[in-house]
Amino acid sequence: MMMRTAQRNWITGVVAIVLAGVSAQEVAGQVRLTGPRKVEKADLSDRTVTFQTSDGVEIEADWYPAKVDEGEKSPVAILIHMYPATRSSWKPMVPILRNKLGISVLAYDIRGTGGSTKPAEMELEKKYKDRDTAHFAAAYQDAMAAYQWLSQQSNVDVSRLIVIGASVGCSISLEFASQGIEVKGVACLSPGTDYMGIDSISHIKALKGRGTKVLLISPEGEYDAVEALLKAADGDYAKGKKYPGGKENHGTRMFDAKYGKKVKLRLEKFARGVLDIEKKADKKSSDDD
Repeated sequence: MMMRTAQRNWITGVVAIVLAGVSAQEVAGQVRLTGPRKVEKADLSDRTVTFQTSDGVEIEADWYPAKVDEGEKSPVAILIHMYPATRSSWKPMVPILRNKLGISVLAYDIRGTGGSTKPAEMELEKKYKDRDTAHFAAAYQDAMAAYQWLSQQSNVDVSRLIVIGASVGCSISLEFASQGIEVKGVACLSPGTDYMGIDSISHIKALKGRGTKVLLISPEGEYDAVEALLKAADGDYAKGKKYPGGKENHGTRMFDAKYGKKVKLRLEKFARGVLDIEKKADKKSSDDD
């Protein structure tokens, strides 16, 4: 009897040891599974991206992310083109913003032109060509969707945001900035007071006290609109700059004018200032006009 009891105790002990070993392996496996996981690096390649607005429009954009170290974030600029044009009209500014200042750049096509023409049943191209006021009244939602897409990018700091527009892109930029989103600065090339029915007077007024700086640039022949916007702003948060010429230098066409370099330098200085970007000792930049 004593022998049988001893055998049972011996078997029980062996089983306990085996089970203990299995449990230890399982626990070890669980620890490995719940340990630190490798975080995927942000995609810093230039590429075409798409995102959808709240009313169902598919917006196409060019994305130029700034090169940042792992764990760091760059400021960002949204560029909104003039009518008629596409996002490609901003290419002269991309190297300055991204390569020189370290700002990630998103340039998109306004609904109804370029790559932003879907869904087909919304007849976006026709409405854009017809200058449909309801169509352009909804266009600020394109910028809102751009902001939402940017907020999902791990390498971007959307609290350090500027918006640069041309012509009706200025109107959309000012309306977007008036929606309560934190925007450090809005720069406008050839702004109007009511392009496509968009009330830019009320939108620039709404920016007072928000901490958003506004730069309004225009050829002399279009400067009346800048003066009207400055009067409406009634504060030092908005500044104007006049250059020679008229409608032939409208919007981003100013880049091709004799003073095109000065306009780009002016935009560079504005972006550097509102985003508090320090100058590099070996790459000096000045507003030489």
